[in-house]
Amino acid sequence: MADAQTATSKRKQWHIIDLIQWGTQYLSDKQISNARLEVEWLLAHQLGTERVDLYVQHDRLLTHDELSGFKAMVQRRTGGEPFQYILGKAPFYGRDFKVTPEVLIPRPESEILIQVLRKGSPPESLLDIGTGSGCLAVTAAMLYSRAEVLAIDVSPAALEIARENARTMGAENVTFGELDILTASPEGTFDAILCNPPYVATDEVSRLQREIREHEPPDAVTDHADGLTFHRRLAEIGPTLLNSGGRLLVEIGGKAQAKPALEILEGAGAHVILHKDLQGDDRVAETHWS
Repeated sequence: MADAQTATSKRKQWHIIDLIQWGTQYLSDKQISNARLEVEWLLAHQLGTERVDLYVQHDRLLTHDELSGFKAMVQRRTGGEPFQYILGKAPFYGRDFKVTPEVLIPRPESEILIQVLRKGSPPESLLDIGTGSGCLAVTAAMLYSRAEVLAIDVSPAALEIARENARTMGAENVTFGELDILTASPEGTFDAILCNPPYVATDEVSRLQREIREHEPPDAVTDHADGLTFHRRLAEIGPTLLNSGGRLLVEIGGKAQAKPALEILEGAGAHVILHKDLQGDDRVAETHWS
């Protein structure tokens, strides 16, 4: 009897490599892409280590609490929760930003906004509309430490996350304000405006990934209309918010949205250059008024 209990106890022990293999298969069976990579991120987070160290310590045994914590995260992931919310962070332009379900998860495509910004003259003043996690505003503030950066959002909860990210990263040249850009305008004018608006049309929401549909803040994903509400508003107020020679950089929803967004902005007398992302889709409209 004692021998049987000992054998059962040994079978319940898990090494790091065992969990990587088990978790990868488990997530794959649940149709989650990048299963192995996500398992590595979750396990490294649980153990407070780097992903590479998982393989250096591949034969390490997990404690009961470590195993329970890891399996709880895996269950959350298979329930559709984005792994970024589970980890509480997401990478953007080389930095990890705190994220919660109150903010949109930063995505690599939005880094094009920063790349295009860097191609122009260094701004002395910058406005980030719909800042969310603050990833755009804080990144710009870190790149241009002498610039005055204003980040606005309609969500008080999102602004708290953005403020925390700014404090954590030492971006002291960012100020934050609660404002609905659809009904009001910030005071002052700016050399550059960044905006990643909610551009998913209402009839496209059902086709989004489950993680986005069920977990990310709806008002940061869709304008509850045709996806172009914010582009129309920016075309209306852009000329009054920009200094001479200033630029509006706004994200657009790929090829399908490029033409109507271009028509809206050019219809307001703007000159527009479209910039593509790594997939070859039109992603950023660089706009300025003469």
